[in-house]
Amino acid sequence: MRIVFRSSFAAIWLAATVGCSGTVDPAAARASLLEADRAWASAAAAGDIEKVKTFWSDDAVNFFPGRPPAHGKEQIGELVKRNRSIPGFSLTWDPDRAVVSDSGDLGYTYGSFRVSRTGPDGNPVQREGNYVEIWRRQPDGTWKCEVETTIFSE
Repeated sequence: MRIVFRSSFAAIWLAATVGCSGTVDPAAARASLLEADRAWASAAAAGDIEKVKTFWSDDAVNFFPGRPPAHGKEQIGELVKRNRSIPGFSLTWDPDRAVVSDSGDLGYTYGSFRVSRTGPDGNPVQREGNYVEIWRRQPDGTWKCEVETTIFSE
């Protein structure tokens, strides 16, 4: 009887351990997603185009107002390079919130952004708005942006 009890206890413990190993800590998942978005914003503010591109998935889509959608990391990278070549260009954003699926593999962030450039008269031009980004957690635990869209405030 003792052997059966020990075996049953071991089987229950193993099942519970294996079953719990796949659970997601929602607070930790949200924190890691916000950290990824903030690191991305930091790279963008510094003008580090190559670092900025590392946050996109290979097949990402970027919806920027007034332009056709940019498909794929390389096309989005070209858009970033074009923007960076505009005199006085800068881009900053600040995520307000991250939401992560129960499974922990998908999430989204949203927040506000500011884009600046030098106008034709030499004066700075600033526009502000809001953004939403959809992210997917990679097998190595990092997050990659799959879809981004921005909306300018009027």
